[in-house]
Amino acid sequence: MDNLHSIWGAINKTPALTAGLTVFTFILCVIKNTFGVEMLSLVLYPRSPLDLNLNAISLYSLVHVGYLHWLFNVLSIFVPLSIFEKRHGTVYTGITLNLLTVIAALQYCAVGLLLYPNTGVVGLSGIAFSFFSYMAYQEHQYKPVMESFHIGSLEIKLYTLTAPFIAALVFWVIFPTSSFPGHLAGISTGFLLAFGYINKLYPPSSIILKIEQVLAPGIRLLAPIVFYHKEEDAVQMRSVSYAPLFTEDMESLSSATNHHPQATNSTTTTTSTTRTASYVRESRVLGEA
Repeated sequence: MDNLHSIWGAINKTPALTAGLTVFTFILCVIKNTFGVEMLSLVLYPRSPLDLNLNAISLYSLVHVGYLHWLFNVLSIFVPLSIFEKRHGTVYTGITLNLLTVIAALQYCAVGLLLYPNTGVVGLSGIAFSFFSYMAYQEHQYKPVMESFHIGSLEIKLYTLTAPFIAALVFWVIFPTSSFPGHLAGISTGFLLAFGYINKLYPPSSIILKIEQVLAPGIRLLAPIVFYHKEEDAVQMRSVSYAPLFTEDMESLSSATNHHPQATNSTTTTTSTTRTASYVRESRVLGEA
């Protein structure tokens, strides 16, 4: 019984948007892969902006090729998205997800028109890479070198800022049919967020508070199940310095905090998938349209 209480307590502390995104994308995965609804109109192709396919530009990240694809993507994004939501608020994080999705999509399409005009993408992995790069930028201010090791007399340093690129390369080696350009678009979008270049696209906090007032009845219903992070609390957290995830020296952390103000934002694009007449294999690259 105690174990059940502890498990339920952990679930109850899950940020509302993170939990909702997980459940909603799983439902879409069931509809697509069990009931055979292809959702081809939501696949992001490089021509999508030219075709005015706004649904694909903003919703491609919600669709997955199969259950394994969904599982890998959810596992990739769950922790960084939870951390971001706890620090920035639920509605603010929802706005961030939408901004990251659209900005990454436009980058993917701009390059794709020249290099891969018939290859489309779906999935959350690009957005996950956006959050990785956002957090890598924040973390590097406190720990510029992630790891160092020696090969003979040669010292090799792995810089924190390179972590998302290394992860993208490793992912591409393990899953060669994944969308490397899509992941790069996600990474660049995350850095745009970290640098504060998309801050002006966010609505004022007063608007977010009004949105929460409209959503208040639903928020109260969710309270027993998940944890909703209110804007009135989050706006104060966003105004203080970024708190690093990994720190061994609290004194150096205190010193660093005084010199590095927070960049208030976060990140994404997608994984790909293979299609001829329908999706082929558990991969990410979509074939010829």
